Amino acid sequence: MKLKLLCAGMMVALAGCQSDDGVAITEMDPAQATLSGEACPDAGEAAYFFWMSPVSAEPGQKIGLSPYWTDMPGGFNPLPAGCVDDVSAHPDGAVILTRTDNGLALAEIAEGAEAGTRIHLTATYNGHGLIGLVDVYRAADNPLVGRWRQDGGSCAPGSAVQELVFTGSGDFSVTWTPFEAYKDYWGSYTYDADTGAVSFEIESGNQTPEDVVLEGAAQVSGDELSFDGVSFGTPRNAESACRGKFLR
Repeated sequence: MKLKLLCAGMMVALAGCQSDDGVAITEMDPAQATLSGEACPDAGEAAYFFWMSPVSAEPGQKIGLSPYWTDMPGGFNPLPAGCVDDVSAHPDGAVILTRTDNGLALAEIAEGAEAGTRIHLTATYNGHGLIGLVDVYRAADNPLVGRWRQDGGSCAPGSAVQELVFTGSGDFSVTWTPFEAYKDYWGSYTYDADTGAVSFEIESGNQTPEDVVLEGAAQVSGDELSFDGVSFGTPRNAESACRGKFLR
C-alpha cells in the first residue's frame, strides 16, 4: 500500500519520513501520476496533448505539463494534471522533473541545455500518449523570441499585425486577425544579434501580401521591437502596410 504524509511542508512521500504506524515511506517519483481511477476521466478517442506548437524556453525556465484533449480544431479541454504519468524527456538530462502540491508536473530546462536543442517531452494520460516540444534558446543571443503585437495607432485601419511570433528554433508567423490556430503566413528567419540584421523566408500561408520586404534590421529595447527596412505587407481590406513598432 502506498502511503503519503505531510513532510517538510509538502504532500510527498520522502525517504526517511515515517507514517504514524512507523512504516517507512519512499520518495515519490515526479514522473509518475499522483491521481488515478475516477479522478482521471477518460475523453475516449480524442487527441491528447500538452500544447499544439513547439514552445520556446530558456535554461532554468519551468514549464507546467498541463494535459488537454480535443476532438475538433481549436478545442482545448483541460484534464487533471495529477493524472499525467510516465513523463520522460529526450535528450536525456535536458530537463529536471518535479511536481507541485496539486500534482502538476514541472519540466525545468537544464542550465546546461544548449540553444537550438529541441526537447521532446512525452507522457501518458490513462494510457493515451501526450507530447510537447520545447525549443531551447537564450534571450541574450536572440531577444526576438516571443509573441509581439504591432502598435497601429498611426497606421491604416486593419493594417497592424496582431500576432508576430518568433520561436527559438528559427520559425516565425504573421497574423492580422487571430482566430484559434489561424495564421496568415509563416516561415523561417535568421537574426544576427551583433548587427541586428534580420531576414525572412516565407514557406506558406493563407494570406501573403505582394509588398512584403523580407530583409532589414531589427532592434529590441525592453518590451519594444522595431524594424528598419522590413515590411510584413498590406493585408486584405487595408490601404497600406503598417510600419509601427511592436510591443510584447
